[in-house]
Amino acid sequence: MADQSGSAGGATGTQAPGGPGYGVQPPAGYGYPGGAPLPSGKATASMVLGILGLVLIPIILPIIALCLGISAKRMADRGQGGGRGQAVAGIVMGSVGIAFAVLGIIVATIQGISAM
Repeated sequence: MADQSGSAGGATGTQAPGGPGYGVQPPAGYGYPGGAPLPSGKATASMVLGILGLVLIPIILPIIALCLGISAKRMADRGQGGGRGQAVAGIVMGSVGIAFAVLGIIVATIQGISAM
């Protein structure tokens, strides 16, 4: 009697070699171990304070953002945490905020002197 199961080996439920296997896990070692490090709190705080320093308080917050950004960038460079991009953003926005504050003080001083 002929095998009517339609399988290659005559046994039912077997697959031909090299066929797609469901539920097969890839071997360990693929991808990055542990993923990217999370941003540190200093980096996030530096970026947020840099943004707020440009908008709300242009003298105090940019100085704090600059200090936190430098500290967070050094930590990220040593591999003690992530968030290097946020730290650099905090450094840039803190520097721009300080420059705007200094420019504002100079303009106010010049206008005060010329009004006398």
